Amino acid sequence: MHRHLKDIKLIVIDIDGTLVDVNGEVGEKSLSLAKELKKQSIYCTLSSARSYYYSSHIADELDIDIPFVTLDGALIKDRKGNTVYKGVINDKIIKKAIKFAENNYGKITMCDEDNMFITPRNAVVKEYTKLSAPVKEVIDFSAVKNILEVLIFCEDKASLRAIRDSFSFFDSLNVSLNVMKSPRNDYYLLTVKNRGSDKLTSVKRLVKYLKLTRKNVAVIGDWHNDMPLFDYGAYNIAVQNAIPELKRKADYVTRSTNNEDAVGEVLELVHNYNLNGSR
Repeated sequence: MHRHLKDIKLIVIDIDGTLVDVNGEVGEKSLSLAKELKKQSIYCTLSSARSYYYSSHIADELDIDIPFVTLDGALIKDRKGNTVYKGVINDKIIKKAIKFAENNYGKITMCDEDNMFITPRNAVVKEYTKLSAPVKEVIDFSAVKNILEVLIFCEDKASLRAIRDSFSFFDSLNVSLNVMKSPRNDYYLLTVKNRGSDKLTSVKRLVKYLKLTRKNVAVIGDWHNDMPLFDYGAYNIAVQNAIPELKRKADYVTRSTNNEDAVGEVLELVHNYNLNGSR
C-alpha cells in the first residue's frame, strides 16, 4: 500500500458498514486522524446512500469542509449548503413511477435532500429496510418536489420485473434503474434516479471540482453499491467485513472491521506515511 500513499489527497469514505460501527458511531481514531490529515492538506469526504440530512451529521463529526456525496450520487453538497450537483428527477418520471408501482403491487417512497416521503398506502416500506432519511408522511405525492431518488419495493420478482420493463419503454426520459435483492431475501428493490446520479459519476464530479486526479484519490467501501466506484482507477480499500466481490477488487483490505474502526486504520497509515515519508 505504501507506495501509493504519497499521491493521496482525497479519501472518499462510505458510511454504513465502513465508517460507522453497528451502533452508528464513528471510531475515535477516525475522528482524530481525519482532522489531523486536513492539516496536511489531505481531505476526507463521504460517499453514501444516506440522505444529506444524515450524512451532514457525520460530516460535522469529522469536520469535513469540502462537499460530500449523498443518496448514492444524487447530491453533492457541503455543510454550508453549496451544491456541486443535484439530480432532481423530472415530475413526469415521478408520475410514471407511481403509476407503475400501483399497477404492479409495488410500494413506493421517494427522497429529497433531507426526507423520505411515504403515504399511508406505502407505510409498510418502513419495515423493509434501514431507512436512510427521516420519514415524512404525506397524504399523497402530488405536493412533493425536488425528488432525487425513487424507491419501489416488491415482494416478488415478477412484480419488480413488470415495473422495470414498463420503464424500459421510456429510455428517452434519462432515467437510471438499479435492482437489488434484500440480504434477508424478503423484498426486491428498484431504485429510480437520473442517469449520472450514481456514486462513480458523482465522485468523478467531485474530484474534478477539487482539481484533483484519480491518482490522488483513495476510496473505502464495503458493499455492492461501492463496486462501480472500485472501477474508477483510484486506490481501492475494502474493509475486513466487506463483501467478497469488493475484496477481490481491492488494492488493500484492512485488518479491522467497521466495528473495529477500519477507517481509522487506513487514516493512520496515511498519516504516518506523511509524517515519516517512505522510511
